[in-house]
Amino acid sequence: MPRPPDKPQDYECCKRGCCPCIFDYYYDALERWEQRVEALGHDPKEVLKRFPSP
Repeated sequence: MPRPPDKPQDYECCKRGCCPCIFDYYYDALERWEQRVEALGHDPKEVLKRFPSP
């Protein structure tokens, strides 16, 4: 099973209104990961429970 992307910590964002922001990249990567997990026949929400939160 592929690992989900790591969510950036709040301190990793410069808070300058960048476009795209580091969080935009994260949410794009998370969406691609969810699609990949679904394509493998699994529920992304259930799979996320298997991975520890940072």
